[in-house]
Amino acid sequence: MRRNRNVYIGLAICIVMTCWVFFGSTGLGYTEYRPLRARDMFGLAIPWICVIAVLIQDRRKGIV
Repeated sequence: MRRNRNVYIGLAICIVMTCWVFFGSTGLGYTEYRPLRARDMFGLAIPWICVIAVLIQDRRKGIV
């Protein structure tokens, strides 16, 4: 059960980070809109890939 809780906390943090980077990078809502840059997308992809890998690993072990 502890592992499952940690995965959900990690998933929530990834969602918050995604929103934070998206709004910070694009200036959406507070300044002139700028498209996402390649380094922003790379920075967002790494945490999501890690969370997805952990979810797949847990599913194979039968934890989730």
